[in-house]
Amino acid sequence: MDDRIIICRKDECIVTAVFRGKDCFRLSVCRDDDVLRVGSIYAGRITAVVENMSACFADIGTGSNVYVPLKKLEQAFTEPGHKDGKVHQGDTVLLQIDRLPSKQKPASATGEISLVGNSVVLLSGRKGISFSKMIDLPGYRDSVREAFAGRIGDGYGIMLRTNAPHFETDKITNEFELLKAEYEELLRRFQFAVPGTCLKEGLPEYMSMFRDEHLNDLTEIVTDDENVYGKLTGFCRDFLPGLNGRIRKYDSDKVSLYHVYDLTKQFHDALSRTVPLKTGGSLVFDRTEAMTVVDVNSSRASESRKKNALHEINVEAAKELARQITLRSLSGMILCDFISTGRENYNDLIERMKEFTTEDRSVSVIDVTPLGIMEITRAKVEAPLWEAVKKSGFTP
Repeated sequence: MDDRIIICRKDECIVTAVFRGKDCFRLSVCRDDDVLRVGSIYAGRITAVVENMSACFADIGTGSNVYVPLKKLEQAFTEPGHKDGKVHQGDTVLLQIDRLPSKQKPASATGEISLVGNSVVLLSGRKGISFSKMIDLPGYRDSVREAFAGRIGDGYGIMLRTNAPHFETDKITNEFELLKAEYEELLRRFQFAVPGTCLKEGLPEYMSMFRDEHLNDLTEIVTDDENVYGKLTGFCRDFLPGLNGRIRKYDSDKVSLYHVYDLTKQFHDALSRTVPLKTGGSLVFDRTEAMTVVDVNSSRASESRKKNALHEINVEAAKELARQITLRSLSGMILCDFISTGRENYNDLIERMKEFTTEDRSVSVIDVTPLGIMEITRAKVEAPLWEAVKKSGFTP
């Protein structure tokens, strides 16, 4: 697959785009001075426990309290500990940011710490070894369990990422040892940390996107920013030496990298209300406070009233919707009103949608209602693209 990541600077922002062939599948924009990042780990102080919300709020030293569900503190590291096993106002807790602020909602955090590597994730409060659902190689899981026999201690577990089969077993176990040492050092530093101290900074968004892509499919990573180029090459030198030859520094005074890949158009398409389909139909997006609503408009394609033809429009719409969900960073409830073609076609449409969203592990396809409304959810991590653009002051 011809995948490439484009990282460029524009308007004091870093813009990242992931292309698969000619299609753009992910876009992000962030400022260099963004303080809060997903994955950052803090020593936080509990400022309030709200029992009727089953949540609490914590001060992490950034000027705004973060929201923490109490169920995500059941395995948390706290100072001091209490006999009732609960957190109390004034406690210091080891917290990791798992969602950035959005609209009127504050950032949220968890006491379930995860340290993400290229092939393996170390997870506090877990036990044993788990695997990405995408890993289905015969015998692979047994061989990994054998390699990790006796290596995993108490208080944490590990998960093998989708990329893991592309790495040699020795490299996976070596990466685990590095994560384990980092985890133990975090716990040691936490014991002496002043509340509000950042113990580990999360990766910049462009680095997270780079790490989370299917690295084996990457043709190249291109950037026009010297600082970004240095971070990428340094990261690959230490962890992914096989990718160093695919990182390219773009240097031209004639046309900016941003315009070479026509990212203005990519942002325009990703932020527009209507997305045209090749069959003549379109997707129409509307935002509400509670959900995103999408209508499949048959437009001129409605001239063909045969069910098979309309079902094909629905399939094309489902494929494009899957791309748009990730591209726009949509989250929460997503309801799509497909063209009515009868219940017999809806089961096929559900299976197609699940297939189209396989690579985005945050997406869950629920069902199609009797009225033909497909119910989809996507876990919220980053802010939606429109909000990120507005917040950063970026002009596409």
